Amino acid sequence: MYMSRNFRLINEKLDPDSIVFLGDLFDGGREWATERARNLKTSQRQILINLAILDQAKKEGERIGSDGKTDLNVYKPGENGRWNKWKMRQWNSEYDRFSRIFYDKDQLYPHAERALFPVWDVPADPVSVENGAPNVTTQHYAVGGTKARTVKMNLPGNHDLGIGAKVQITVRDRFEGRFGETNSVYVIGNHTFVSLDTPSLAAYDEFVEGGSVTEERRQQYRDIWKPVDEFLDTLEVTGPKAVRNTLNQFYPGTYPSRGHYHTVHDPKDKVDDRPKEKVEKPRLPIILLSHIPFFRNPDVDCGKWRERGKAIPISAGYQYQNVLTPALSNMIAKKVSRIGDIEHIFSGDDHDYCDISHRFNVGRWSEDSQKESVVMRAVREITVKSFSWAMGVRKPGFLLLSLWNPVDERGKTIGTPLPTMKSQLCLLPDQLSIFINYARLLVLTIAVLFVRAVVIGLRNKPALEEDDTFEDVLSRRLSSSKYSSKKSQTNGHPSGYVSPIKGNGEAKGRHRASSTSTSTANTTDNHLSVQRSYNARTRSVSPAGPNTFTHANSYAMPNLQQEDNRPLIDKAGFYPQMKWQDPDESDEESHIGDYDSQGKGKRKPKSRARRALDEFLRSMLFVAIPSALWYGFLIKNG
Repeated sequence: MYMSRNFRLINEKLDPDSIVFLGDLFDGGREWATERARNLKTSQRQILINLAILDQAKKEGERIGSDGKTDLNVYKPGENGRWNKWKMRQWNSEYDRFSRIFYDKDQLYPHAERALFPVWDVPADPVSVENGAPNVTTQHYAVGGTKARTVKMNLPGNHDLGIGAKVQITVRDRFEGRFGETNSVYVIGNHTFVSLDTPSLAAYDEFVEGGSVTEERRQQYRDIWKPVDEFLDTLEVTGPKAVRNTLNQFYPGTYPSRGHYHTVHDPKDKVDDRPKEKVEKPRLPIILLSHIPFFRNPDVDCGKWRERGKAIPISAGYQYQNVLTPALSNMIAKKVSRIGDIEHIFSGDDHDYCDISHRFNVGRWSEDSQKESVVMRAVREITVKSFSWAMGVRKPGFLLLSLWNPVDERGKTIGTPLPTMKSQLCLLPDQLSIFINYARLLVLTIAVLFVRAVVIGLRNKPALEEDDTFEDVLSRRLSSSKYSSKKSQTNGHPSGYVSPIKGNGEAKGRHRASSTSTSTANTTDNHLSVQRSYNARTRSVSPAGPNTFTHANSYAMPNLQQEDNRPLIDKAGFYPQMKWQDPDESDEESHIGDYDSQGKGKRKPKSRARRALDEFLRSMLFVAIPSALWYGFLIKNG
């Protein structure tokens, strides 16, 4: 998501003409096994043998190396089979992911309405029509809506192929099948780009234990490095050809294409009857691309923009090598300089930024003397930062390169020679710092909500019990001393409340009778059990005189004939809930659920800690849900 969003913004805001990748497209492409096609049936194989397509003596699907023994199509798992479970399906999955991030239409051309439209008509060839071909006019289409970008992603890295002797041909074939040839030469902005598969070329000369690479070892792995070496040897042909094709677009007809004469020869005779004419070799400034940086002294300062240390360390290990060897670096510089002057080198692999200058003894072609002379050439190399924040750098980045080289039909710069390129390092957001700030904000938010919950839990009063009704609350309030008459007391109890006569051996706890509407007295110990209904608040009572009880089975009620300064509700036959007011006894209500055989269990009021915890959880949900929804919206539409 980080790379996808930044790549889309780069194309939207900076609008580059070309995009070039410097390798390591996948993280573990070298470790994911390849697959082989199913073998042909016997009948199918015999048909291809009869057509001279297959050799009968050759085993199907086999490609023998230069040593005459090794089958180059066999994949050998690395690291003692540690990655055996990662096969072709994993590679295809990573390829789809890479395509969605960097090659999707909405990523390369955000907010652009690209569409196909016909450009011109191409009539049928008259000769073909005379020979019986249908007279059909074809149309050539183009894509409109915005300019087309040139995307080059065929440069491999050591994570894509491996490095040196560890490179497997079948893995390289798979890479080339999706991304193109690993060695190429092309022109962008009137500069010749030479892209080299240096991970494979490192098999020619690499850092090995015990010193330098022997010739025997070099020949053992020639199938790995030989294609790159042949590409360098043919650069004198392919390089100028790419320049001529580009100049022909600006100055049509300047370099006409060379055709073949329509003559018949015996297929066994190798005849080249093209005219032996001198071919011009126009030159443009060269930009050399290599995934592995060129050799430098280990103490060379990489500049102020490097995050880790001051220089690239010289080291090598399993499937990695920080820099090329000195001999290989000089060999590449000499062979590439045959088609022009190397103006710049761009490399990757290190994940961090490095900007240094090299000095190479290279050949330079003189137009005046028409000879090549050996000169000391200073070449600047920039190692580009990783585009991913998960590669050990806090601030990923990319390099913005501006090219300006107006030329004539011969490839020579028009006007006063000036620097033809300028580079600018562009840094991406520090994603790790963003996550750290998120964590700090989360901790601060939790702390504030916790303090708030503790304060509320300590300050607020307990909530009402769930089975309390309004009448319960009202009765408790009416039974308080606030509503009692200080003058009217019966048996020393305020508001006329009295206690039944108790025996000397009576226990403080009271048990309810099992009947529903009557009360019985035990005449032996004069114990009085009172049955009350907590659902009915209005009772039928019989008045009793002051300080007297009429019968053991009757209720003791306040005297209605006392002074009339009590609340009027006491005279209307509605009495609050009875409460035992004796100071030597505990409240009956506190024993409900503990000593009351019929009492319904009531929940105790929540403690302060529980109220604080509930408030903390509620506030967390109140903050977390909107925050998560907003963060998800930003991720999806950011």
